[in-house]
Amino acid sequence: MIKVAVVDDEQKELDILCDFFKKLQAEVCEEIMVRTFTSGEEVLAGYDDSFDMICLDIDMSGKTGMEAAREIRRKDEQVIILFITNMAQMAIQGYEVRALDFIVKSVSYYSFSMKLRGAVNIIKKRKKRNILLQTAGGIQKISTDQLYYAEVNGHYLSYHTLQGVFKQKASLKELEDKLEGLSFKRCNNCYLVNLKYVDCVNKDDIRIAGEWLKISRPRKREFLQALANYMGGIDL
Repeated sequence: MIKVAVVDDEQKELDILCDFFKKLQAEVCEEIMVRTFTSGEEVLAGYDDSFDMICLDIDMSGKTGMEAAREIRRKDEQVIILFITNMAQMAIQGYEVRALDFIVKSVSYYSFSMKLRGAVNIIKKRKKRNILLQTAGGIQKISTDQLYYAEVNGHYLSYHTLQGVFKQKASLKELEDKLEGLSFKRCNNCYLVNLKYVDCVNKDDIRIAGEWLKISRPRKREFLQALANYMGGIDL
């Protein structure tokens, strides 16, 4: 399920977007739960980072969408933000809060769906799966959401997780195929990393779970683009 917040002080616009999301749900074969809010203050009250995506009108009475987005981003680094606006000149400010895109009011459903499909694909890649590992101590189940990265050690893989490090005889290619569609990317031939946990990028290194891993030159451009897409369109 994808959880979406739609924030607009005009009921007509809320109704249109809710109808659009119903159509989109059928097209992407993914359940989409939409919750509506009529002000920036309302969506911020008790915000608990449970939303995957927030569509915010910029020009609202009281707290503007941009002001609300700044507060949301301070609380939630992962949520995808899209702005709904008639104010095209405000688009440049979206970089400040890492907005993925802008939806112009009175947009056609076709244009809406083209923009939202990209957001839905990003969210799907963030969803988790379970992996069963045959270790020396028996079968260990780990969630991909708790996997920092996998590392090649000869004919074995070391799975660096929240619970510790587990080893299993396997190839990185096998794991890469198993995790296709999720937020995992190779930074070099030895590491497959969970983009969720990358918290720092230097010239040729990334930091993940407190450890620095090398980015190889052949994989650098593709890796950084994947990381930018995961983070919601921010340029790296």
